[in-house]
Amino acid sequence: MIAGVCDALIEVGGYAVAAIRLSTGDPATTEPTRTLRVIAGHPSLLWSELEHLQEPALSLPLTCDGDDLGLLRVAHISGPFDETERETLSTIAADLSFTIATLRARLAHRQLDDQIRQLSRALDSSSNGVMITSSTQLDHPIVYVNPAFERITGYDAAEVVGQSGRFLVRDDLAQKGLNEIRASLREHREGHTVLRNYRKDGQLFWNELSIAPVRDESGHVTTHFVSIINDVTERIAYEQQLEYHATHDVLTGLANRNLLSDRIEQAILLARHHEKLVGVLLLDLDRFKLINDGFGHVPADNLLKAVAGRLARCVRDTDTVARLGGDEFVVVLGGVEDLDSVASISAKIMRELSLPLNVEGKEVYVTTSIGIAMFPRDGDHGEALLRNADVAMYRVKEHGRNNYRFYTPEMSHMALDRLDMEGNLRRALERDEITVFYQPIVSLKTGAIIGAEALARWKHPRIGMIHPPEFIPLAEETGLIIPLGERILRLVCTQLAAWRQAGMPPLQVALNISARQFRQDDLPGLVRRTLDEAGLEGSALEFELTESMVMHDVENAIAMLRELKQQGVALSLDDFGTGYSSLAYLKRFPIDALKIDRSFVRDIDSEPDDAAIARAVIAMAHSLDLRVIAEGVENDTQLGLLRQYGCDDFQGFLFSRPIPAEEFALLLQSGRCLPPPGEKT
Repeated sequence: MIAGVCDALIEVGGYAVAAIRLSTGDPATTEPTRTLRVIAGHPSLLWSELEHLQEPALSLPLTCDGDDLGLLRVAHISGPFDETERETLSTIAADLSFTIATLRARLAHRQLDDQIRQLSRALDSSSNGVMITSSTQLDHPIVYVNPAFERITGYDAAEVVGQSGRFLVRDDLAQKGLNEIRASLREHREGHTVLRNYRKDGQLFWNELSIAPVRDESGHVTTHFVSIINDVTERIAYEQQLEYHATHDVLTGLANRNLLSDRIEQAILLARHHEKLVGVLLLDLDRFKLINDGFGHVPADNLLKAVAGRLARCVRDTDTVARLGGDEFVVVLGGVEDLDSVASISAKIMRELSLPLNVEGKEVYVTTSIGIAMFPRDGDHGEALLRNADVAMYRVKEHGRNNYRFYTPEMSHMALDRLDMEGNLRRALERDEITVFYQPIVSLKTGAIIGAEALARWKHPRIGMIHPPEFIPLAEETGLIIPLGERILRLVCTQLAAWRQAGMPPLQVALNISARQFRQDDLPGLVRRTLDEAGLEGSALEFELTESMVMHDVENAIAMLRELKQQGVALSLDDFGTGYSSLAYLKRFPIDALKIDRSFVRDIDSEPDDAAIARAVIAMAHSLDLRVIAEGVENDTQLGLLRQYGCDDFQGFLFSRPIPAEEFALLLQSGRCLPPPGEKT
């Protein structure tokens, strides 16, 4: 077209030269596009040479809407250009400018359409999801999604266009990555994160999301955001699997040594903050090698998995159960109040593990030896606690297995063997190192202290105070429980007499009777003599017996209980629900009360099964005209539930720890009572 215009000007207009130079529209281009048409006499002219033509020449700019399109240069054969001629050439230049502008616009549109089609094909074939949202509208509605988005999310484009992209997160808003995306949208910048998103069917997928702003031609205004969605669910699952295997035991799924160390340190930090204790229990299955050798590795591994499951059921969700390897396990009890709570859990574990397990169609009985170390008493970091728990566990192994023992400094520093410990306990009886602490028993009806439980303590001259779990098993094993029991009985009766002489109200004190004591033929005679020496009636005492003790030989047990009842002594069944209860025999025993074991009370406010057991025990006991005492009450919620279930009395740290006789007397004299229902203790 450009050449045709030049031809017409030369051939029709009779000009010597007609040339058009078109600008490229690109400021970076220095050499302009040009078209020259020259008549005879000017066979070869360059644009620069037009400046030196001798013929009169006229230059007319080609412009449209302020855009520079080029230049029209015309040279006359002879004579100057007149006004009419100038106007005509100006009109031709204007028409030519409009035509050039129109052609360029059409070409630009065709090129843009080609680019859009190419971009659309690229987006359609992309394996990553693409979502384009508006930046100028509220909530950034979606304006476009590609087929990969539909495939990844399960949503059709028609379902999501116009919605905010937040629907992919649903209610899972507690994700750190969301803050990064919000900041990117707010600050109009690029962002990258990994989010938990949800498909249309509710299935979770991990989305590696990249977001970038799209700006207008000025580069200053953000009109849209482009989000690239990459489904990395398989990668995340693989990473999580690697992390899980790095922190968990492959066989049992319990925490391994790496995670155990971290959990112990976390428990210690929390215990420091809340001024609590941490118990670390190291368990070793007794004679597991015989099971492994007898049945083979696969059945033995199945047994270990069963043991792991039972251990997990014995503790709270906040506690940790770990496997160190082989048949060694560790339990971390965080935020405990005292050693008695840890002893209770240890006993619960032993009971749970003592139930038969089926291995290759045969019933197998597993026992365990448990060593216990306490933070902060026995160490201030995990390594020390595990080491001392291990020392305590080996002491249990040395003393017959199937028991638990708290670590004491003498285990490491004095290295006492079994005979040394027995000798120390004998000397303790001779030197009056055995004393009695008293824990109040409180009426839920009146709120007043109505009695106490007597608990033995060993005041070792070098080690300090030793709690019952650390020496009662040895006393049972060696037979020293008989003189120890007599010692405690005399101390209690002497103390009761002293309190009465001091004008204090009559109290009933409960004493634990061991299996060996219960089998003494002269137990009723010993009780009668001790009461007479102190000037007390039998009603001043209550003996606590365990279910297993009386169920061992029912007929002889009933005869023994009746002899004690004839002296006026009250009888209670301790740790009810944890042994071998038989309701048919229970109604034959001349007992006065049932004590709900602390293992049920401990989780009564969080475990529906424990709450149901407590409620059933209370209802059953009342139907048999028995009093019910709850042990181990530690918080107002537990107390409120026991009140609701109709429990009669309770004892526990909520009201008072076991305390020396002097402190107990002060507690009685102060008249302290349980607050009315609704008020915190």
